Amino acid sequence: MSELVRERVRGVAGNPATPPELLVRMLDHGPAGQAVLIFRAHLPDEVCRAAAAHPDVRIRLSLADSWHATPEQRALLVDDARPAVRTALAAGPDLFRATPDPLPEPTYARLAADPVTRVREAVADSWQCPPSVRARLVGDPDPVVRISAYARWADPPEEVTDRLLADPDVRRAVARRACRHRPELLAEVLDATWSDGWELSAVAIDARLDRASAERLARHGDTGVRAAVAENPHLPRDLVDELSVDPDPKVRLRLSLRPGLTEAERAAVDYRVRPTDRLTPARWVLDCRDDPDALDVAVRSAHIGLRRSAAYSPHLRPDQVARLAADEDFAVRLLLCENHDGVPGDVLLATYLEAQVITAGMLVGRPNFPRVGLARLADSADPRARMLVRHDPEAPADLIDRLSRDPDEHVRWSVAADPRLQPDRLAELLDDPATTGAAARNPNLSADHIERILAEAGILGAAATSRTGEV
Repeated sequence: MSELVRERVRGVAGNPATPPELLVRMLDHGPAGQAVLIFRAHLPDEVCRAAAAHPDVRIRLSLADSWHATPEQRALLVDDARPAVRTALAAGPDLFRATPDPLPEPTYARLAADPVTRVREAVADSWQCPPSVRARLVGDPDPVVRISAYARWADPPEEVTDRLLADPDVRRAVARRACRHRPELLAEVLDATWSDGWELSAVAIDARLDRASAERLARHGDTGVRAAVAENPHLPRDLVDELSVDPDPKVRLRLSLRPGLTEAERAAVDYRVRPTDRLTPARWVLDCRDDPDALDVAVRSAHIGLRRSAAYSPHLRPDQVARLAADEDFAVRLLLCENHDGVPGDVLLATYLEAQVITAGMLVGRPNFPRVGLARLADSADPRARMLVRHDPEAPADLIDRLSRDPDEHVRWSVAADPRLQPDRLAELLDDPATTGAAARNPNLSADHIERILAEAGILGAAATSRTGEV
């Protein structure tokens, strides 16, 4: 199959006009069927039922990993014969900067009782596993499952912690987490030969420190450990002062982000944040992101890192949104646009046009992103601005046609699926390698065209020749 035909098949797979019966036929042709499950925005139930019962394990894995399938549709795989499929179902789709909707609770319960350990481990490792199921998994026969179930439990009951600390197979892993709120375990964790710098950093950032432990962590040879403990709210003041002049700039930066400092104290620390620097948000700010009043000190701080951290909150008040939307730091504005539904449309548009990051396109899907009026960008010198015109419901058909002839192939691609295009122009775009995939997604593509594309790919008019994949 040529790349041109492959692109057209992918387009047909995502075309809302493609009948479900043809989508089911596409499942019998490995890559084409996977395209249906990957590129289809709304998957009909009959397609998912056919995918769940398909003999090709690759198709079933694609359904398990599909970010378009509903939890109920993915749950059809709960009794799949292949452990790899059940494991993928338990793990859930990998969504960039998003969390998939959880599976039905009975599905998690079935997976938690699976005879294959790696399936149960995948359930235990899922943040979405409900507490009732997690409570069963902390008693699993396999220690790896018990460790994962405890590690992902947001707020494990004290009796569960006590029981697992008495379990020699999991005590070390449980102590690593429990020592954050059980100071009597901290010395054991620090003394353990198995604790490396990464593990100690995870503990150091928020554990309740006694004096001896605080000194050991604040003077540790690993920069990451010192940087982590620099943010610890329980760190004694003299050690705060000591770390404020640490020779490593990473330590001083994290120290400058710690809670409880005045603005003057933060400014006195020798730290630097450049506009292009990527910062890990301050832990204490993330911990109170549901409390706008508690976030106010970060929103109003002169410290760019604290303002960026506050911008992760989806619960900011309107006045806080307005303040951060006008921030001089681009990263603050971008993070705010990515995380808060209340950002004004003009800010979203301006941020999109300024952004040079791979995630910029996600802003177009934000609730307040403007649609009406985008046609005014058709004459912009910026191709990314011209690409937005297709989102304007009032853009006239002749303007869409003009943009389909734009010198920039990305602009042409952006409008190739627009239903305002005339059939003859759509046919021309279907023959253009740069736009053929997008044109094949156009809902006005005729049934004859769709069937011709599938016939050319050997999907219609030929027997299925798919080979069952192995995992």
